This record gives sequence, structure tokens and C-alpha cells, in this order.
Amino acid sequence: MPVYRGPDGKIIEESTHKENKKGNATRPTERAQRPMPPTPPGGGQAPGAGRLDAPTEKMDEGYSPSPRMREVKTRVAGGRRRQEDPQYLHERGEISDGMDDPVVGWLVIVEGPGKGRAMQLGYGSNSIGRGETDRVNLNFGDDQISRGGHATVTYDPRGKKFYVQNGEGTNLTYLNDQPVLLPTELPALSHISIGNTVLRFMPLCGDAFDWQDTKRRQK
Repeated sequence: MPVYRGPDGKIIEESTHKENKKGNATRPTERAQRPMPPTPPGGGQAPGAGRLDAPTEKMDEGYSPSPRMREVKTRVAGGRRRQEDPQYLHERGEISDGMDDPVVGWLVIVEGPGKGRAMQLGYGSNSIGRGETDRVNLNFGDDQISRGGHATVTYDPRGKKFYVQNGEGTNLTYLNDQPVLLPTELPALSHISIGNTVLRFMPLCGDAFDWQDTKRRQK
């Protein structure tokens, strides 16, 4: 027969289901419970286990997250991975030494919006424009530059020479103030004008140096 302990500590017997059917006994409507312990001084918000103001453990001031924790943290913000320490990424093999697309020269903005910035050139064709797909993106506010392929600077690794040619847009490209109507060899330190922007050409590769030569020497 089930038993319960009342508030005064006495045992209360509960009649069985069979007895209740016969009407021989009445089942208690509420199960007697043990009394709750008294509330500690200070009311319901007094410090103690299970309360909102319970004391918390303070982190050590010298604590630093592990690389794995840093990795998880960088994947959270905005769904994008933030820029991490290059040395950390290199150790994990997520970045190379840059030889997958080495720089062969630069176009430096000397006049117009974005003045003072240097844009890298790579092997092969380098389209110039304001579009995101342009290898040389000049989206600095000059609306006279076409959104895609205003001009192209090409480096030929076999001949070790640079060339410039006009794109498909209506606005022309100028080399040292002369219109570029056909692919034209691009001399060092020359100026390319597109829209209201003037670019100074600074080569790295050429007859005196090329990345391919360094690869041959390493072999």
C-alpha cells in the first residue's frame, strides 16, 4: 500500500485503487509533500546555488584560447571568416608562398580617385576596370572607367615584355597621351590614362628578372 510522509513527519497510508472503487476509503486529492527548507536571509535573491546571482568563477587573466578555439571563433561572425594571422594560416597549409600567382609589376595611381594606391599585375592578361571580375580593380569613384575591361595590360613570360591594349568600352585608353588603337608594347615608367585616372607602370619582371628563371635555378 503506498505511503507518504506528511508535513509533521507522520506516515500517511493511501488506499489502493481497488478500495477506492468499493468506496471503502477515499484517496487523498493531493500528495503530501515534505516542507521546503526556509528561505535564506535576504529573500529569494539571496546568493546561493541555483540562483541568478550565484557567484561565478573568474577566468585566469593569462588565459588565451587554443588555435582550435580561435578557428571556431573566426567562423562565427557574419558567416564569413575574418582575416587571421598569416603565420597561423601558413602553418596549417591554408596559404602558399605566393608563387601560385606571383606579381610581375604594378600600376600606381598618380592622378585621379585612389591616388597613391598600387595595383598588382600578374602573368598573362590583366583586365583593368571598375568591375569585381577585373584583375586590376579601379573602383575608386572614376565613373569614366568602364565597369569591365576598359583596358588590358598583358605580360608575355616567353618574350618577357608587357603590352597594353584598349578594351571593348567606348572610352579610349591613352599611353603617354597617345591613343591605344592596337596592342602596343608598354615601356617601363610610362603612363596609362583611362577616364580621369593616370596609372604609372612599374615593371618587376623583364629581361633582367623573371620568376621562371628562379625556378630553373632551384632545379
